[in-house]
Amino acid sequence: MKKMNICIAVMATLVSSVCCNRLEPFPDDVQGVDTSKYEYTSPWHKGYMDIHQISTGRGDVAFLILPDGTTMLVDMGDLGVNNYTQEIMGAKPSPARKPAEWVAKYVKHFAEPLGNDGKIDFAMMTHFHGDHIGAFDKLALNSEKRNYKLQGITHLAELVDIDRIVDRAWPGYDYPSASQVNSSNSGVANYISFMTARAADGKTNQKFVVGSTSQFGLLKDKSYDFRVLNLAGNLEYFNGSGVSKYSLSTNDENEYSLAVRISYGKFDWYTGGDIKNEGYEEAISKACGATDVVVCNHHAYSDAMHSAFVKNMDATAWVIPCWDYYHPQPDPLKRMLAVTGADEKLVFSAGLVESNRIRLGADGKKIKAGHIMIRVYEGGDTFQVFVLNDGDEYYEIIDKTEILKSR
Repeated sequence: MKKMNICIAVMATLVSSVCCNRLEPFPDDVQGVDTSKYEYTSPWHKGYMDIHQISTGRGDVAFLILPDGTTMLVDMGDLGVNNYTQEIMGAKPSPARKPAEWVAKYVKHFAEPLGNDGKIDFAMMTHFHGDHIGAFDKLALNSEKRNYKLQGITHLAELVDIDRIVDRAWPGYDYPSASQVNSSNSGVANYISFMTARAADGKTNQKFVVGSTSQFGLLKDKSYDFRVLNLAGNLEYFNGSGVSKYSLSTNDENEYSLAVRISYGKFDWYTGGDIKNEGYEEAISKACGATDVVVCNHHAYSDAMHSAFVKNMDATAWVIPCWDYYHPQPDPLKRMLAVTGADEKLVFSAGLVESNRIRLGADGKKIKAGHIMIRVYEGGDTFQVFVLNDGDEYYEIIDKTEILKSR
């Protein structure tokens, strides 16, 4: 790992002197700040695939720019009110804005080469929990022109154009039953109102199709060696030749999460929401196969990232979406660090509760935390992982790997 010599204390002082407490609009807050002495990622250009696991301290969100400039979002969480008895992260980079506002700012910054004002072509909502779609509690914003409140994905949709949303249940929201869907989160009714309004406005909503290789794809230039496999969802999974149903009786919304494998040339990336059952994980991992970068299931909590899954995925780099003191837990982290594969085991987290790093001891020191950006270089033969500062608005590099070979 190449550690960048960046003085975080100096940056924190600069940020505190220039941050704007307004929620709207989004000004370019770097004006008047000398950022020339820091290192930044070069802008995306055609042929690159950039994957950002964004650290907000309030839930999961990933933003992708595909090789032809098609864009994709995976989840848009917002925990809302903090009712947790154990420590969770502070809002990143600050509580001055809502999570969706920070994400909109982030997306518009990195999508600037596209000239699309941050437009999202595809958004996939893995499941209906607040840290993945928005909690919709008393912190949700009222809207004069909408019949639903703004928090998480419903808020982000007011700030950037989202063309297509794919979730696990549209349009009936009755799988495995209507009561199951609505009991998964107190605000699902708000989300359903949002999706219904989108349809009335002519936007596209779709139900995830397990086994499909055509539901997500390149919209501008299909000549790239690129594909998305819908691996799993609603306790169904691709078995290598068709779709199988995993036998599990549960009311746990996490287990119904959606999972995809995105491939570009030799490079593969996996994300699967909060799937956690040991046997189900193993079945999915067998179909997926060795994968360069894996977003950890269920935040690498103690009930996920079991031995067979970690072994079969055999990742070069693991990325943990974090906001809780228990993300990750010691045993899943040990399994990731011990897996065969790359000489150096690379574990990254989109945010991290510092007291958890301390609790994890020597293993905790190996985690690199911030916004995690994976850049897959043209053709997909190589990639690089960057850790960007999540404590300010400048996205400077604070850590990076060497250029790595795809499998």
